[in-house]
Amino acid sequence: MEKMVIKNDPFFAEVVRMLGEGKRVRIPVKGYSMLPFIRGEKDEVWLEAPGAELKVDDIVLFHYKGRYIMHRIIKISGEEGIVIRGDGVPETCEYPSREEICGKVTAIIRNGKDCDPYAAGELRRVHLWQRLRPIRRYLLFIYRHFPWNRRWLKGE
Repeated sequence: MEKMVIKNDPFFAEVVRMLGEGKRVRIPVKGYSMLPFIRGEKDEVWLEAPGAELKVDDIVLFHYKGRYIMHRIIKISGEEGIVIRGDGVPETCEYPSREEICGKVTAIIRNGKDCDPYAAGELRRVHLWQRLRPIRRYLLFIYRHFPWNRRWLKGE
């Protein structure tokens, strides 16, 4: 099957429209910012409307500074609002408003199977990964360049 490339803005405008109608939307993932938990060009995700309650560890699609981004909520506070960072991004955070959040990931599709990104075991790996922030850059290098190590990092 031949791949079709669509520019981000019209693609995500349609995704956001469908989410606004209450539909569940399956989209492919690009990029490395959610490694090792979501793999660009390999995994897909199911998105739903974010609902009224967002919480720490939710993976959300948001429109921020003219770009659509899918990252994890790491903090919600009265002062800073919502703080979001990609799992594969050691330092940079985003601070979108609640209105800029378009959707929430409800499942990761890996090898044709739906995986729950909020299962207890998966969240334990996420929290361990977050505590390893000072050395994540090196771990990501290993992950991206040594395929023999990928199964351990993914918990497979």
